Amino acid sequence: MSYEFTGQPIYNGREIAFDIDALMSLLPSSEPENEYQALMEAAPFDEIPVSKNRVNELREVVRDCVDMLLEQDEFIIHAIGYEQISYEELGKRLGISATHAWRLKQIAYKHLAEIIAVDGRVIRILDARSNNE
Repeated sequence: MSYEFTGQPIYNGREIAFDIDALMSLLPSSEPENEYQALMEAAPFDEIPVSKNRVNELREVVRDCVDMLLEQDEFIIHAIGYEQISYEELGKRLGISATHAWRLKQIAYKHLAEIIAVDGRVIRILDARSNNE
């Protein structure tokens, strides 16, 4: 079976003509609107392009927020995040089990997330970037 293009489209009663460009405009843009959207759409372990200034600003905000934590939460975040020790080692340092150390780590990161959310600088930094684009 072969088909020939005659230059004129032939439609039957069940076909609908449409403009592909108009249809594509209805689909969401493939470019993310801001860094937060790019991060949410990225596949696991994919890097998203972020300016060095923006990363440094965000690091400074997180550092400030970590400093606002209770002493134990700050100790746990430094041990897990910076020293990268195991829960077993953290438990030994705190005199508790590895399971309880994991629970305390979860609580410490929850407290950090709450402080970051209340602080509001992260949202302003990300909003400023999306407005600049």
